[in-house]
Amino acid sequence: MRPGRSQEQLLFNDLFGQQSRRHFLRRAGVAGLSASALAAMLEACGSSSTGSSATTADVNMAGPIKLDTLIANAKKEGQLQAVGIPPEWADYKDILAGYTSHYGLPISYKAEAEYSSAQELEVFKNSKTRPHGDIGDVGFKFGPLAVQQGLVAPYKHAYWDDIDASLKDPDGYWCTEYYGAQAFVINTDLVKKPPTSFAELLSGNYKNMVGIDGDPRQANDAFLAVFAAALAHGGSLDNIQPGIDYFAQLKKSGNFTVARSSIANISTGEVAIAVMWDYLGLGFRDQLAGKPHLEVIIPSDGSIAGPYVSVINKTAPHPFAARLWIEYIFSDEGQLFYLKGYAHPARYQKLVAAGKVPPDLAAKLPPAEQYANVRFPSLAQLNAASTLVNNNWGPQVLGS
Repeated sequence: MRPGRSQEQLLFNDLFGQQSRRHFLRRAGVAGLSASALAAMLEACGSSSTGSSATTADVNMAGPIKLDTLIANAKKEGQLQAVGIPPEWADYKDILAGYTSHYGLPISYKAEAEYSSAQELEVFKNSKTRPHGDIGDVGFKFGPLAVQQGLVAPYKHAYWDDIDASLKDPDGYWCTEYYGAQAFVINTDLVKKPPTSFAELLSGNYKNMVGIDGDPRQANDAFLAVFAAALAHGGSLDNIQPGIDYFAQLKKSGNFTVARSSIANISTGEVAIAVMWDYLGLGFRDQLAGKPHLEVIIPSDGSIAGPYVSVINKTAPHPFAARLWIEYIFSDEGQLFYLKGYAHPARYQKLVAAGKVPPDLAAKLPPAEQYANVRFPSLAQLNAASTLVNNNWGPQVLGS
């Protein structure tokens, strides 16, 4: 999940205790419901209306839906509203451009591109009364939460059988598109001896250098950084508390900074050692092109994998465009764009077996042996860990 950004500061501070960074629903100036939004609401109320063109009442929206049907109806809807889809993340820049290029549909996303998973679900929740936001990309543990809250619609895309059962909802409410592993992203212009383990971060002279990607109570990337530290510090997939203890010690030592590990903070040196997703660090490395020099290392004493999942808003104002997006991101082209952004696409093994992964692209990843000890937690383990972090991070790490 990405760090939260919203204008409704009081609301999000009350709900999540997190400051906002972007204007909330900047595009939400609609005076009434669009035709597509009305169709979506009629479907939710059990409408059986029909017309000369397909509506959500005419089509099995749980999928898969034929591509020509999706394209024709998405074009009538006229656009896609994406929430939590930042262009710099996992090569979404190319994915957004590819979708628009193929289907001629503009995508509104900039105002809410970097919303956290919690904020994405809040947009979906508000959409019940004022339809807004078609699709989202949330951390693994937020998929089931969205289902529990009745915020998402099921859709089984054409590549459904390629995805491992542990990475998708059996009824189609969410599905993993890609995953990453926790890594150290190191500014080697400032850090002459790059650390290779969490243990070194505690013992070394890294004053005010080590940062994570936001508040772990809200940002999935930061949450998994704490989980990775737990694995390196005597914890396990069933016990994240040692990771909380670790960051409390890191702060006490003066090595931890509360500055977010954004590309801006990394480039200026405010965060010299970031604990975050490998694919973000690798993308930053390419983007900064030696100004400063970055090295990406999977820590030897603990790393954890974190999938991200696609979700469709139950009250999406553009339901066909939303499902067309899902088909595109799981297509060969969409999945290879994730790999280009250094994320591990969910259909990776299928693409490898079909000989569709360019060798030069795979070669840009850290050495395969660094990933040998990366662990995959279950949803139950993530939920238990999340409860501990929510309860203990503030008082034990931040002193609040």
